[in-house]
Amino acid sequence: MRTVADYLAEALRNLGVTHVFGIIGKSICPAVLKMVDYGLEFIPGRHESSSGFAASGYALQTGKLGVAFATSGPGGTNLLTAAAHAKANNLPVLFITGHQSIQELGLPQCQDSSSYLADLAEMFRPATLFSKLVERGDHFSTILNHALSIALGPNKGPVHLCLPFDVQTEQLADFRVVIPEPEPLISVSNLNRILPLLQQSSHPLIIAGKGVSRARAHDELLHFAEHFNIPVITSPGGKGAIAWDHPLYHGPCGVGGFPHADELLNQSDLYIVLGSRLSDMTICNLKPANHPAHLIQFDADPTFVGKILNAQTLHITGDLKDNLQFLLGTLTERPVVPRETTTVDYTVPLPDLPHLSLASILEEMSELLPFDHKLFVDDGSHGFHAVQRYKVKKPGSFVFDAYFACMGNAIGMAIGAKTAAPEETIVCITGDGCFMMLGTEINTAVCNNLPVIFIVVNNKQLDMALKGMEKTTGRIDGTLFEVPLDATKFAESLGAVAFRAETRAEFISALQTAQQLNQVTVIELLTDRDEIPPTAHRTVTLN
Repeated sequence: MRTVADYLAEALRNLGVTHVFGIIGKSICPAVLKMVDYGLEFIPGRHESSSGFAASGYALQTGKLGVAFATSGPGGTNLLTAAAHAKANNLPVLFITGHQSIQELGLPQCQDSSSYLADLAEMFRPATLFSKLVERGDHFSTILNHALSIALGPNKGPVHLCLPFDVQTEQLADFRVVIPEPEPLISVSNLNRILPLLQQSSHPLIIAGKGVSRARAHDELLHFAEHFNIPVITSPGGKGAIAWDHPLYHGPCGVGGFPHADELLNQSDLYIVLGSRLSDMTICNLKPANHPAHLIQFDADPTFVGKILNAQTLHITGDLKDNLQFLLGTLTERPVVPRETTTVDYTVPLPDLPHLSLASILEEMSELLPFDHKLFVDDGSHGFHAVQRYKVKKPGSFVFDAYFACMGNAIGMAIGAKTAAPEETIVCITGDGCFMMLGTEINTAVCNNLPVIFIVVNNKQLDMALKGMEKTTGRIDGTLFEVPLDATKFAESLGAVAFRAETRAEFISALQTAQQLNQVTVIELLTDRDEIPPTAHRTVTLN
C-alpha cells in the first residue's frame, strides 16, 4: 500500500520530470516531500507566480511537462497569473495546489481553498484547460490521467489539480497511470487544398507566429517558404521563427515591427498563418480594405480561426510540425509555379539620442553571445525594442509573449529554462518595472546555482505606459518612479554579481565578463528616457 503522494511523485518521474517549482507549506507538504523522495529536485521560489513561470520555462525548454505547486488559499491564487500565461502560450504545465482535509470541510481554516472562501478549483478553470478538486484518493488515478492527456495533448496547455491534505496521504492498493503518447494529427483533406490556393495567388505571404517555436517547426517553415519562394514575416511573439538574415525574411510586423512588413500585410492576397491568433499586436496596421482574399491558418485551437479577417479561410488543425512535414512530403509529386521575390533591407535607421540607445544595444547584442543561447524577453517597451532590433541567429532562441503580456514572466521562465538546460547560455532582458515586481527571484537563481544573465533596462519609469498615455491623453499619471530602482545594489543584496552600464563600452565589457564568470549576473542598463519605443501603433481614445 502506498499513498496518493507516492503515486503522483512516481508518475511525474516516469514522465521525465526532473525539477519542480514552488513554495512549500502545510497543505501541500505530503506531495512535495514525496517528489523529493522520488528523485525530483525541488526549486523553492520567492513568489508563487515566478515559480509558475519557471515551470513554464522548463516546459518550453524541454517540451515535457512542467510542474508548479503552492499551498492552499493565497499560495494558490498567486499561481493564477502564471497559469493564464501558460494557457496563452500553449505550455504543458501541471499546477498543483493544496487544500484543507476533506474531513474538515465546513470548518473555518487558515488559507481556505474551499467554496467557503477561495475556491481554487473554480478559480483555475478559466485560466487552464482543466481544473479539478480531488475529493477521494480512489478517484485520483482517473483524474490525473485525464489531466495529463489534456496537458500533453494536441492543444497543449496548463491543467490544475487541487489536492486535499488527507487525500495526499490516503493509501491505495492499486494505481494506474497512462503516460500519454504523442499522436500525429493531420488535416489531410484540407492540406490537399493548399496547393491550388498557392497557384492562384499572386502575392502570398507567410505570417509566422510563436506556434512555430512551440511546435519546433523551424526547419519545416524554412523548407516550405523556400520551396514556394514566399516571403516570411513574423508576429511579435513569433520573432525568431526564422533567422534574421534569411533572404526570404522581411522582418516583424505589428507592434515592434518594421513598416516594410506591415506594407506586405496590406499588399498580399493570401496569408499562410503558422501558429498565430492574429491578435491586435500583429495586425494593428492592416487596413480593413486590404484583408486578403484567402487565408490558410495552421492552428490547433479553432477559437479565433476564421473570425478575425474578412477572408475565405482554410483551417489546418492538428500539430503544426506534423502537418507541414506531411505537406512537404507531397510536394515532389506536384508541379510548382515559379515565383519571384526580392531581398530587401527591412530595417529603419537607429535613433540619434544624447544618451544610451536601447535599440542600438539590441542591434548588436546577439553578436556578443554564443550561437547556442536563448533569450527570454519581458513585457514592456524594452520587449518591443527587442522584437524590432534583436538579430536572431538561431531559430527558436527568442522567447517573448506579446499576447497575455504579464510583466516579470521572463525572469522566472529564464530560471526554469536554465534548470532544464544548464549547459546553455540563458539571458533575460527585463525592465525596471518588471524587476521591482518579481526581481527577488534572482535569489532563487543564486541559491540553486543557476547562472542566468539578467539585463535590467532601467529608464526609471513605466516606459510603455508613459509614452502611450502621453501621446493619447497628454498625461503620465503613475508612470514615473519618484525613487528610482538601483538594480545593481538590489541584485548584490540578493547574492548576484552586478554591473552598471551607462555606455556601449561598459555594457559590452559587462556582458563579456558575465559569460566568463558563469555566475548569476545582473547588468543594469541605464538608457535614454526619451527614446521612443516601437509601440505607437496601438492607441486609445478617452472620451
